[in-house]
Amino acid sequence: MPYVDNGGLRLFYEETGAGLPVLWHTGGCGDSRMWGRAGYPASLPGYRHVLFDHRGHGRSQAPTGPAGHHMDCYVEDVIAVLDDARISRAVMVGYSLGARIGYAVAATYPGRLAGLVALDSVPSPDEDPVEDLEAAREVLAKGTKAVILEMAEAEAEPPPEWLVEHLCTTDAEVFAGSYEAFATEPPFWQVAGRITVPTLHLLGVAAGDPDWWALGQAAAGAMPDATAVALHGLGHLQAFWRTDQSIPPIKRFLEKISIADS
Repeated sequence: MPYVDNGGLRLFYEETGAGLPVLWHTGGCGDSRMWGRAGYPASLPGYRHVLFDHRGHGRSQAPTGPAGHHMDCYVEDVIAVLDDARISRAVMVGYSLGARIGYAVAATYPGRLAGLVALDSVPSPDEDPVEDLEAAREVLAKGTKAVILEMAEAEAEPPPEWLVEHLCTTDAEVFAGSYEAFATEPPFWQVAGRITVPTLHLLGVAAGDPDWWALGQAAAGAMPDATAVALHGLGHLQAFWRTDQSIPPIKRFLEKISIADS
């Protein structure tokens, strides 16, 4: 199984298939196995799927302190994987935190991405880094399992048991690091107009949450080549595991990128 060293951390990734490279990046909890378990690569044949365990997740080593959870480090991890796999350009699919990392990669290394699918995460224009750090402290105080269970209970449809169990395996310090990274990411709304990478904002829009959909539309409108697609009635976890809704727009997007990239 391939590993790449970045800044002294041993990072795991694996590949399957052939064709246009697609790098899959998970959120604050879980690892690359959740993409396979949910059925994403199997439902999208004809691509070279690169499944990456984000630092501290799954089979990748974790940094020893907060400095290792700077957004710049997360971005360089993605580039290290692409370099090690000898991939010049890839489509990146990021869920939750992975979407935010995708925006940062697109802003910093636009030539390395053929496209970006941002699954259910758009920074708010008034996001406060102080609140991100408070969220990190809450994760450390409650533990990963308590936070994930609260998230699951807030949704209209219970997530599969395997997904909850998988997410809960992530160490609380690593999960908290995700929020610390939010506080260090490039200011999305200041750079959005310069992110030229074709982007699909794929947003779970639960009933009674029009502001979230409006935010996604505004983000797409602020970027030169972006669209927003609503996954109606879905919460944050549902946006991942309800593949009946999430995979079709991803498939259409990849097909469009494949044609443009050929």
